[in-house]
Amino acid sequence: MTMMIDWIDFGQVSAERDENLSSYFFENGVLQAVVDNRYRFLVLGRKGAGKTAVFQHFNENYGRYLNEGDIAVNLSLQNYSWDVHSLLSAEGKASSLAYIQSWKYIIYLLCVKEIAGKVKSKKIRDAVKIIERIYSSPVPSLGQVIGQKLLQLSKLKLPSGAFDFEGLNFDGLSADGGEISFTEVQKDDGLQVQLNRSIERLTDIFEDALTECVENGPRIVISFDRIDEAWDTASFEASQRIIAGLVGASEFINSKFRGKLRPIVFLREDIFETIDLNDKNKLRSDCGQLLAWSKEGLSRMILERVNFYAKNAGQSELLKIEELFDKDQMRQQRAPFDHIMLRTMVRPRDFIRFFQLVREDMLQRRDNPFDEEDVNADRLECQAIYNVEPAYSEWLVEELKDEWRTQFPMINSLLATIQSMGKTNFDRVDFERALKANGASCTSNDVTSYLRFLFDNSIIGFRVGKSNQWRYKCFFSSQGFVESELYKVHDGLHRGLNLTESRAAS
Repeated sequence: MTMMIDWIDFGQVSAERDENLSSYFFENGVLQAVVDNRYRFLVLGRKGAGKTAVFQHFNENYGRYLNEGDIAVNLSLQNYSWDVHSLLSAEGKASSLAYIQSWKYIIYLLCVKEIAGKVKSKKIRDAVKIIERIYSSPVPSLGQVIGQKLLQLSKLKLPSGAFDFEGLNFDGLSADGGEISFTEVQKDDGLQVQLNRSIERLTDIFEDALTECVENGPRIVISFDRIDEAWDTASFEASQRIIAGLVGASEFINSKFRGKLRPIVFLREDIFETIDLNDKNKLRSDCGQLLAWSKEGLSRMILERVNFYAKNAGQSELLKIEELFDKDQMRQQRAPFDHIMLRTMVRPRDFIRFFQLVREDMLQRRDNPFDEEDVNADRLECQAIYNVEPAYSEWLVEELKDEWRTQFPMINSLLATIQSMGKTNFDRVDFERALKANGASCTSNDVTSYLRFLFDNSIIGFRVGKSNQWRYKCFFSSQGFVESELYKVHDGLHRGLNLTESRAAS
């Protein structure tokens, strides 16, 4: 008889490394919500919320969400030439506007490439000829668009008046003209100015061509993911400006083309908070869609994965999440799935990792000749859930550090401060005393700011009014931060920070 522990699996934590993702992906409605509302072009979510999974699903199944004849272009910015893009800043512009022009150029060029042959337009045909002369191909890849060939545009002089393709001289762009290196352009302000002028003029040409045909042509949706690839301490400020430019360009294009040509940007919520944008709160409200999960959605996500492996093993599918476990309740009369959920940040990544650890624990104990305790191999053991909490908690602590290490390195000091207090519950005085002991800045405003950051990232929670329920941002998304008499560290972090449960923690 085949036991559950022999066939069950939960897939990979990382969507880009999960070969079976398309077979068991569960879409929680965010894509349809974005596609149905032409004003929305930002898909925001915390690290681990599943943005890349949603992006990949859309890439492989866009026909489910778009009308027949519509065009979808999905661009992962992994291995993107951020260094070349850093040369394309418009002089004299605010940081939030500096890279809008270059992103418009990239988006328009890719759209022209996709729409060519699908509409009858002389302007589009001429735009394709320009692309072919610059890139030696009418269908350059994203890597080619922002690669070495782009630098050659610093040699191109385009007329500022009426556009006439036949009258343009592209001889300087030929191989005989000699290639220009990144270092040459980087060191020569004159070449940078000419490069950006050429891009600005070409952008106008592409925009004019698209304006003429998009209104009565197919809808074009162009999606961007893996935008945090260059998000490191060495290029933090430049990355902020470039990402702000992509968001600004997407807002402009979406508005100008009234959703007929629509960029969709999949972006980490914490990164969005750090970039310099005008009316950022209004942009989030009007144009953003938060990738958030409910208990029902997360249980469906796990069941889809489990049932994929059950079917492959010739086993009966599970109808509800409770069928996974060997007991109905754990300590404190809580269902096993609820117990796990309280130790997560309500993200798919958290659940997948927790379940992976449970399976690993059961396999190791079953196959260990020195472990005399029997393993219930036909269900996931509640005992295994308890066993893996320390390892999972350590993993969750590292996830938080990784999420914020670039834009807010102070997180390491804050977590060390919590760890030094040694208990799950603390008040403001405890926290301030521990901060000073760790050498951190401790003005009253600093302490409040740190507590707000910890709450906003679900690291701590508090009680509201006379309620006995602890409120964490991940479980109560609309709850704002308020000063409280007592704070409690998230259950999923206790073991990883070596905290002792306080008597008042229940």
